[in-house]
Amino acid sequence: MTPEAEQMKDILLVAQARALAPTEVDLLSKYYELVLKWNKRLHLTTLTRPQEFFERHILESTFSESMILPSVNQVWDFGSGLGVPGMVIAILRPDLVARLVEASRNKALFLEEAAAHLNLKNVKVVESRFEALEDLPEESCLMARAIEKMEKIIPEILRLGVRSSQILIFGGKSLEEKARAYINDKRTIESSLVPGSNRRYLINIVRST
Repeated sequence: MTPEAEQMKDILLVAQARALAPTEVDLLSKYYELVLKWNKRLHLTTLTRPQEFFERHILESTFSESMILPSVNQVWDFGSGLGVPGMVIAILRPDLVARLVEASRNKALFLEEAAAHLNLKNVKVVESRFEALEDLPEESCLMARAIEKMEKIIPEILRLGVRSSQILIFGGKSLEEKARAYINDKRTIESSLVPGSNRRYLINIVRST
């Protein structure tokens, strides 16, 4: 294990946000190590130092995992990129199927390699633009975190998640307002401030039963 991965393991061991099992700490450290290995070629993230990677990528992923409804059995991570939050959720929740949707062939290859290396049987990589997908299943949670021009494509995201039990989107207050304009009385929407931030929110859209 590289020195950076060892530092990540130390950070995870003392993290207070979520009590992590030793196996989870080991897998998350190895995942971070894989990101660093592939990052030189694919430019997966600019946040490469252990502490900043933990705070922005792992901590935000664990926060979103804590919001997933009990009725959900699969998560769809749109524009997964380096695998956040989908890959992290797959590590934390082996009971869930994590479908990582990524249009870039090279990034999809990274996600497949990472899932195989970490032996994550619950990860399914979908090499596709998310716009090409059909409506998602009822027991699904659609997640979107770092898609370009998010406010412009929010109607398409909401359309694809029309039958989904839940949609979780990272963004600012303006994105929440945009989403509110498109939801009907069959859905509720609320937002929670992301830990460590004063302007990034996790927008939680739940389909009424």
